[in-house]
Amino acid sequence: MNGRLLLGHVSHNRNQGPDNAFRYKVLYIDLELLGSPEGQPKQRLLGLNRFNLFSINDRDHYSDEYSGFGTAIPRLINSENKGPVIESIRMITQPSMLGYAFNPVTFYLGTDGEQRTTMVVAEVHNRVGQRHIYVLHPYLSDGRSSAEFGKEFYVSPFLKMTGQYRFSMKNGSDCLEFGFDLIQEGKCVLETKLDLIAKPLSDAGLSKAAITHPLIPQKTVAAIYWQALKLKTGGARYRRVPRPHEKRSRV
Repeated sequence: MNGRLLLGHVSHNRNQGPDNAFRYKVLYIDLELLGSPEGQPKQRLLGLNRFNLFSINDRDHYSDEYSGFGTAIPRLINSENKGPVIESIRMITQPSMLGYAFNPVTFYLGTDGEQRTTMVVAEVHNRVGQRHIYVLHPYLSDGRSSAEFGKEFYVSPFLKMTGQYRFSMKNGSDCLEFGFDLIQEGKCVLETKLDLIAKPLSDAGLSKAAITHPLIPQKTVAAIYWQALKLKTGGARYRRVPRPHEKRSRV
């Protein structure tokens, strides 16, 4: 399993009363998916479907009736592909740490023979156990991919279940940038950005990251509730959770 360690920040800027902004550290892992991952990663501190300091588990990601993410995602991407033949698929995900997992979004990037990203799958999770798959077909311009699509999934109880997302991605040799902006009634009410710097995926790098970026899944959940408390006390309207479901949409 070839890969990279990705370290950086996630930032949110809410432009709808009450206004709110924050920026937190994040840790992601970039893995190449070539069919079903066989065996364990070379790194002793990274596990596949087993407990470790860092782990990536089938139960935390999209699967179908046949297999886990390692084959389910390539099967999904190939079935939805509308362009050139996809020859490489990369998984950009926040791993579990010490057995605890919460990953708001995982990206799967499908590239053609010329190393152009022709499809992006965004696997989005919320805090009530729901998951949604957005299958995006971005256009390419100056190394940046973008797409617009309707909001179909409950994420924040303080935002309406309407609007359009404006997705952007910049994929460099040593960095990755993702943007998810929510447009409602012609106004950008929420700007979300994920900026990541690539590091070698090694035991030394993972060990250092465990110190500089400790307990990221745990801190992600704590931050969600802290920001929710700030919004609630600031007067933001709370909306009820819809029924749990898992679905995917195509763009």
